[in-house]
Amino acid sequence: MVAWAMAYGGLRIWFATGHAPTWKLPGNDLLIPPWLAVAGCAITALAAITIRDERDLRHKQGLRGQRLGGRVWAARLFWVLAAGWVAAAAFILLDVVAAVLPGLGIPFDPLGMLCRVGAILGAVLLGLTAKAHQSEAKPWPHWIATLGACLAVAGCLTRLAAQAAVGFGTTPYGGDLSLILFEGGFMLVGTLLPFLLVHPVGRRFPRWMLLVPGFTLGAAMTAYFGVGLIQMVVAVAQGKPVYGDVGLPDAFFWVAVPAYVVWGVGLTLASRGYQFATRKDTDSERDLHIMNS
Repeated sequence: MVAWAMAYGGLRIWFATGHAPTWKLPGNDLLIPPWLAVAGCAITALAAITIRDERDLRHKQGLRGQRLGGRVWAARLFWVLAAGWVAAAAFILLDVVAAVLPGLGIPFDPLGMLCRVGAILGAVLLGLTAKAHQSEAKPWPHWIATLGACLAVAGCLTRLAAQAAVGFGTTPYGGDLSLILFEGGFMLVGTLLPFLLVHPVGRRFPRWMLLVPGFTLGAAMTAYFGVGLIQMVVAVAQGKPVYGDVGLPDAFFWVAVPAYVVWGVGLTLASRGYQFATRKDTDSERDLHIMNS
């Protein structure tokens, strides 16, 4: 963790001092100011060093049974930092779509994608570190996962309704096979995937087949559109137009973007419920634990 923070922090300092390349997507490679990214690396390194020193000290003093308080705050801090890095690298969602479906016309920036992958790597390391410093996870009621699936479907349908209101011909994407594949995947992720995550038939699939897209897309949509929603609120507060260069009314974005956020959150909840429901006795009780206190 410390090695990552130092290496990635060095890269962020290089960019912050005026050496950043020209990015193909709007703004910087991350959705935070350059020096804030540097500060994030410093905080990550300090947190990792602090918890490591505390662990070593307690081990020497024989205080193994008194670590719960430290473990709780450390796990929470690491999860917060991980979420922050994922949000900062939210453009990774566009990178994936542009790489898989180049015909859509979304700019593909390999260098920017590598920088964002570096941030995601840090988030993964933070998540693994948090996992090692938290108490056992307790399964939540099935109705929470069901609610998540309903939210995901509702978010998808709301997004479709918003598009229908302005016309399906106004989409900025290309109109070839890539668009057909994108729309097909859009519908599957918004309807079939949430259903399989909460219905018994979904347990017939290998866990990874549903958990990987469920967690990945759920977190990606929540991060990307969550940041977008914050940017919209800031733009309104500053008296600026909301995505005025797109050519769609503001009302469309005030419906579509929150719908995506609800969709992402719901998909994440449903995926977590599926993980609990399909967990075997040999699985770690702390796997991807979500702190409930």
